[in-house]
Amino acid sequence: MAGKEEKKKPQHLDDFLKSLETDHSKSLDEAFKAHDAFSKEENQNHLYVNVLIPGQDALYSTLVTELDKAFEKKDDKKIEKQEERDKVKKAVGKALKKYFEKVQPSISKTIDDMKMDDNEQYEFLTEMYDDHTGAGTQLGQHHKVGSIKGTIEELFKGKKTVGHIKKNIYDSRANQIKGALELLGGKYMNHHFGKYHSTAIAAYLKPKLEKTGFEIKDKVGYATANTGQLLEIRKGAIEKEIHPYLTKKKEEEKK
Repeated sequence: MAGKEEKKKPQHLDDFLKSLETDHSKSLDEAFKAHDAFSKEENQNHLYVNVLIPGQDALYSTLVTELDKAFEKKDDKKIEKQEERDKVKKAVGKALKKYFEKVQPSISKTIDDMKMDDNEQYEFLTEMYDDHTGAGTQLGQHHKVGSIKGTIEELFKGKKTVGHIKKNIYDSRANQIKGALELLGGKYMNHHFGKYHSTAIAAYLKPKLEKTGFEIKDKVGYATANTGQLLEIRKGAIEKEIHPYLTKKKEEEKK
């Protein structure tokens, strides 16, 4: 009898989101198995290296090409007039379309389906990109993810140059990838754990944490922890790291 077919790795986020339509966990055991599979370094590296980085490469190379075309490769050209700002927005819109063609093609397809003009494309894609990277959220702040639209507007206000725009977009790449990847992880967590109250997850984990040699020290803190915190507590216990809510079991300390 043939072995179970290996799960195909997503080529872009549409593949990933499509898989969630049939990937449902029926128990907390299954939810944790799904979470562990998603969190594997091999899977995280695949999303980082084969999905998000190619998107960032396409975004930046397209931006440079379009800006060089619009401003005749004059990186020291200050953006002062409305006509110049419109050229930048058009370049950013085209760059973001290339990004989503790599990362989430359905978003780029929306532009063609809706027959958006250059301004509509810029407004739509900057909003989609900010949402995709977590800009303006607590998670985004943690990873220092700036709004691409906000960044462009600030550069306009400061009458910065074409070169400043290229540099700011280039420098933001690593943080944008981190934000997008962690936001994706949050969606995956909610997909599998969202139907369970955090106290049910805490109760499920308690005996498993004890098996790893820990016991609950801060009972209120542990019982009120949210799902994300509980997953971090579990991860730490597996790696033998003491979380503030836990302590080593006495019998373990005597050994």
